[in-house]
Amino acid sequence: MSQQMHDNPDPAWACAIGAALRPQRPGTQPWRVGLIDGPNMSNLGVGGRDPRTYGLVTSLAALQESIIAMGQGLGLDIRAFSANHEGAVISHIYETADGVDGFLINPAALTRFGIPTKIAFADVRRPFIELHFANVAALGWEGGVTTPVATGVTMGFRHYGYMGALFGFACALDRSILKSSLTKVSPS
Repeated sequence: MSQQMHDNPDPAWACAIGAALRPQRPGTQPWRVGLIDGPNMSNLGVGGRDPRTYGLVTSLAALQESIIAMGQGLGLDIRAFSANHEGAVISHIYETADGVDGFLINPAALTRFGIPTKIAFADVRRPFIELHFANVAALGWEGGVTTPVATGVTMGFRHYGYMGALFGFACALDRSILKSSLTKVSPS
């Protein structure tokens, strides 16, 4: 496998990883997962986000294509979305919640200030995994606004965190072990 595939995963490679992991899933349900990338993630690539933190993924589209492909290999239906404005993220959560079984979200710039996003997740009551390319705790942050209500959190593994979270989320959905903590959380 070339170094380029590690830095910018090829969709065929990601699909093959998903297919290789598929027999390890405890179920076969074709879960529908919404993938949301928040403000600033569109700046991945040359001249954008700091490659020391965000790696060499060439674009958000390349990242999302590889996660969609891995989902296909796992037998999942991944629906990708990105926005640089919180209002668009919130609208997307509300508009798609009935059509998905859960979400993966990289809140990006909403990590510290996304209270309306937290409220949207509380309202739709779907499990979600919070993703971060960087280890935000190493930046001195004690967690994001949505972190306390997230079903799980992955950080510090760049695009590999998305891949691991997707497989773990599918297995947890298969086992019906995801109990949304959102039923007991005040959105404010």
